[in-house]
Amino acid sequence: MAGAGEVSGKGWHATPQAREGDRMKLTIIGGASAYTPDIILGLLQDHALYAGGELCLHDIDGANLRVIERLARALVRAAGADLRVTATLDRAEAITGSRFILTQPRVGGLQHRALDEKIPLKHGLIGQETLGLGGFAFAWRTIPVMLEIVEEVQRLAPEAWIINYANPAGMVTEAVIRRFPDARFIGLCDMPTGLQWAIGRLLRVDYRRIALDYAGINHGGWVSRVLLDGEDVTARLRRWAAALGPVASLLPLGEQTGTVRLFRQHGMVPDPYLRYYYYKDQILKKLLRAERTRAEFLIERVQQLYRHYADVAGQEQPVLKEHRGHPAHSDLASQVIAAMAANRPTRFVIQQRGAGAVRHLPPEEAAQFSAIVDGSGWTPIPQPALPRKEAELIARIKASETLNVRAAMEGDRSLAVEAAELNPLGAPRPLAEKVVDELLAAHRKYLPQFA
Repeated sequence: MAGAGEVSGKGWHATPQAREGDRMKLTIIGGASAYTPDIILGLLQDHALYAGGELCLHDIDGANLRVIERLARALVRAAGADLRVTATLDRAEAITGSRFILTQPRVGGLQHRALDEKIPLKHGLIGQETLGLGGFAFAWRTIPVMLEIVEEVQRLAPEAWIINYANPAGMVTEAVIRRFPDARFIGLCDMPTGLQWAIGRLLRVDYRRIALDYAGINHGGWVSRVLLDGEDVTARLRRWAAALGPVASLLPLGEQTGTVRLFRQHGMVPDPYLRYYYYKDQILKKLLRAERTRAEFLIERVQQLYRHYADVAGQEQPVLKEHRGHPAHSDLASQVIAAMAANRPTRFVIQQRGAGAVRHLPPEEAAQFSAIVDGSGWTPIPQPALPRKEAELIARIKASETLNVRAAMEGDRSLAVEAAELNPLGAPRPLAEKVVDELLAAHRKYLPQFA
């Protein structure tokens, strides 16, 4: 890899290089995603950083890529940004010369996400995009593609930073740091940022003034401390949760009510996805009663979004009235890229090698934790140890995901079954073998490593 840099317990740091006069190229792999327009709007908030540069969109979906390309040009024009928009079906062309590469491919599309959800449910297991056996199957499809992308980036754009949104993000990060330990790579998830956003609304302050002490893994961690302008406001939030807890317990279990309940019970703010583990039976019953899965709903919803995007692309002053996802999603990606482009040290929750920041997890493996990000890389912020029971659950989830990463990288069915047995949302043999085999068969087109 070109350029000086190092990976250590203090994170990843490159030797800063002069960039004056550079024509910066930003690339989005998975650029036809319905998430892309809002990410572009986020980038345009700091468009002066990229003046004279290029925004390159890459995807294998040519029809939707053309829609997003037209919309991107309209948004850039309306913002008065000096930014050239290009689009290509050629991934190597998109990567070459890039300085920042945002990765968000969805291997198999929403149709295969629906299989990730439906096949486990058929056997009485939670079907979810990133958790349990559904998340394991998504990792089998995504990890080989992401490793190809990282290899291509190191060859064609060795100084580029990869900012990853591809799910299941934690397992993707684990695979990348195993295969490419020196990669300029940061994994992201918008859940911690969504927590900041919700807490900001509660406290009636800009969510950017909120910082989290977060320790765990992707979709499995705890916030031990919430800071507002550096002041610890966790006790204030605990009083709020204690007051709302009885009401939340009477309402249907969802992301917000589940988060409040867990906060009240554990005294720490949970990653909202922890509800799948602590309220597994209730959530499974709800999923089994549903007329369609989340993916089946999204297949219809996303087509509506593309129609809206096509209409907006033709407007003189384009305004997005429909969105895919929470504002925290686009804000996080654009703010991380801006912090690195401007060499502006900023605190985020990221995914990378834990390097001891999360005490109960192996330091050489991927974790999710608070860190300072700037133009040279990332520096972990060591987190306090979690209580024993909470730490044990996260360690078990992590151990099962690490096994599944090996299964995806090696094409090893036996490791996939072992991971399924160990995972708290998995199953004992022989059911684990049966579900794994059905998922392998359903996704065979995208799993050449298992052949």
